[in-house]
Amino acid sequence: MDSKGEAFEELKEITGCMGPDSCIDAVGMEAHGVTLDAKIDKVKQSMKLAFDRAHLLRQALHSCRKGGTVSVPGVYAGFLDNIPFGLAVAKGLTIKTGQTHVQRYLGPLLERILNDEIDPSFVITHRLHLEQAPEGYRTFLEKKMGASR
Repeated sequence: MDSKGEAFEELKEITGCMGPDSCIDAVGMEAHGVTLDAKIDKVKQSMKLAFDRAHLLRQALHSCRKGGTVSVPGVYAGFLDNIPFGLAVAKGLTIKTGQTHVQRYLGPLLERILNDEIDPSFVITHRLHLEQAPEGYRTFLEKKMGASR
């Protein structure tokens, strides 16, 4: 099964074959992808053979350098299939999990944005009024109008 995909090759190249110090799986069970691994996860989920799509977590474990950290704030709800845990042990990876502490970090982050220390505009694809939120979510879910990731 190809769980590495293009991200693995690109990260390997830009880090001199070492891999990044840290990798983050911020997506969790709703991950989408084009690798064989991702397609198998989707089929298993559609047939109710698996609940979560863990291919992004597998990519993070493969990509992270030896002694690195894999952080998983993404949400997983069930049992994870085909996780290369032996690889994580062999590489001596630190795995950190848990939901993001939004209330703790939102105030300081917003202050830095307002002080022009951080510019988050590169992640904004659409601007909607609050009453348009249901349509905006559908646009994101269906990957329409540039809302692909």
